[in-house]
Amino acid sequence: MYNTPEWYSSLRDVGMLWQALGGVTIFWTSLPKRDHSRLRSALFWILGGGLLWVSRRFGWLFLESGTNVYLVYFFSVIYVVVCCKSSVWVALTVGSSGFLAQQICGSLELALRSIPAIGAAFDYSSAIVVLDIVFFSAGYYLIWRVFHGRSLSGNENISALQMGSFSTLALIFSLGFYTLNQYVRGWASLTTIELTVNSFYNAIGSVLLLVMQYELIRQQRLNIELQAMRAILRTQEDQWRQSKERTELVNEKYHDLKKIVNSFRSDLDAGMIQKLNEAIEAYDDKVDTGNSAADVVLTEARELCRGQGIQFTCYVNGPDLDFMEDLEIYTFLKNAVDNAVEAVEKLPEGKERFISLTARSEDGIIILHEENPCGDVIFENGLPKTQQDSDYHGFGMKSMMRIANKYGGALTASARNGIFYLDAIFMPE
Repeated sequence: MYNTPEWYSSLRDVGMLWQALGGVTIFWTSLPKRDHSRLRSALFWILGGGLLWVSRRFGWLFLESGTNVYLVYFFSVIYVVVCCKSSVWVALTVGSSGFLAQQICGSLELALRSIPAIGAAFDYSSAIVVLDIVFFSAGYYLIWRVFHGRSLSGNENISALQMGSFSTLALIFSLGFYTLNQYVRGWASLTTIELTVNSFYNAIGSVLLLVMQYELIRQQRLNIELQAMRAILRTQEDQWRQSKERTELVNEKYHDLKKIVNSFRSDLDAGMIQKLNEAIEAYDDKVDTGNSAADVVLTEARELCRGQGIQFTCYVNGPDLDFMEDLEIYTFLKNAVDNAVEAVEKLPEGKERFISLTARSEDGIIILHEENPCGDVIFENGLPKTQQDSDYHGFGMKSMMRIANKYGGALTASARNGIFYLDAIFMPE
């Protein structure tokens, strides 16, 4: 059994709280912070630690000599509420995650100190503080490396029942562990082997709870994303049908108008006929690539860019895209063009405004390239984030990547010197 300085034992609760609050910061990085969040955080560390010290000093806590984990748990949750703009359920999840991180590192450190040769070096020594700092810093860094991409941002539609259940389970597990050891055997009576086994049990259990919690959150995120993708697909199917019908109607009316004008050639002078033909020709701006789906998208894109004062150039050999379904061609090209138009529209006056799109075949591989001038671009997981639709944030690019992957290809995006580049390859069988 290891031995600690008396002053360190008197501050056990305060130290555990500060360790847990440090663990919370691993998981709240994506949460929106309240005003003066740093000041709130500093005051919470001071006042929370002071309250726990006073409670221990005057015997206000339930466990007489063991660390009172239930208060540390609740303080961790309240810490999130005080410093972040989030629901109670998100605060429960993030707070309990930080608490579990403390349990993992604290239990492993306890197991390390239970080894006689190591524990003796820190018995009754202030060096235990150095061990705490080094051990928890290294442990939290490893936990951050594993979980930093899974942090809650506060706006996910994650099940409140799921978040509340796992948060409560974290408390019950840890409180049960400490209570059993305190009242069944007592910490002082545990042998070195028992203390080591108990420490590993608590650490492994906490790891499993943390992994299970964020794995279920990941699965729910995927389900939500799948539902959103299906909703987008239904919308794009409607857009494709309407665009196709509109293009066919314009072409039909164009040819009807041409016939009508030709029928009046004998009644109107040549100048009037020429003006009528020029007016009608404005509607004959159809892009002809040899693929009907590509023609619809690129024709609409040319009309849109003309209205926005954007120079639009494209070279697409339509038959090269025949291996894809019409809806896939429409979805891919429309997302590429819409994203480009959105970026160019935001440019300040005087900036060059153009969009260039090419698609060609090389040795059976289809290569698509798009570029346009842009402002600052924020990338996430290799793809640019877009604010075009707050309900389906970023799903357009994901749809494009899904289509490229379906045909054995890949999609990449980059921005250099104020120009955005989108490249995709397809490998049709």
